[in-house]
Amino acid sequence: MKRSLYVLVALLLPLGALLVFYEDLPDVPPNWVPWGNVELDQDPTWFAHWQISRLEAEPASCFAALERSALEFRRLIDRPMRNGCGVVSRVEIIRSNIPYSSGFEAPCALVAAIFWYEQRIQLLASQYLDQRVTRIEHFGTYACRNIYGRLADRRSAHATARAIDISGFVLENGMLVSVRDDWGRESPENDFLHAARDEACRFFGLVLSPDYNTAHVNHLHLELRGSRLCR
Repeated sequence: MKRSLYVLVALLLPLGALLVFYEDLPDVPPNWVPWGNVELDQDPTWFAHWQISRLEAEPASCFAALERSALEFRRLIDRPMRNGCGVVSRVEIIRSNIPYSSGFEAPCALVAAIFWYEQRIQLLASQYLDQRVTRIEHFGTYACRNIYGRLADRRSAHATARAIDISGFVLENGMLVSVRDDWGRESPENDFLHAARDEACRFFGLVLSPDYNTAHVNHLHLELRGSRLCR
């Protein structure tokens, strides 16, 4: 374990040194300086998850990143934290790259991650299905409850709206690619959904699919930070 850590540090130190040297030069692509401004209209890099985590820790930087992007959003008054439930840095999407089946509230950092994820979803839909996504179907973000709705357990990430559950994607030809109906089939739709799950792991700390357990048989659970689990 220690040896692996030393190898990782040895690999990252030269990269960090280069980034320090080049961070002020105009030819450095956006988002390649991990501690610099996050440009959500530009391609994400290897640092995407770290940058989203930083935006969650720095709400002012997060709102500034949203303001610089093409996303249209509305800042909402925070839901005060009571009994483990509430929403801070609360945002509502007005218009994004892809419409959603219904409106939802979320912390700024979750909205930033979703906005970046939308760009990748369009690329995957073109690659696997030769289509564009015209709507994202979802089950929502905020719900003041425990995990799996149990009476005696810890609070769900949904209690603070730090997760969104995506149930499917509507394509430009009107077809619905459904997690419940298409996951596990031998089909391009299944391949697309698996790629969508894997791609989400670039932005979200906890990504759960039907491969995880039966509670996720009909949706992809995309959660900020978490335990870096992608299954």
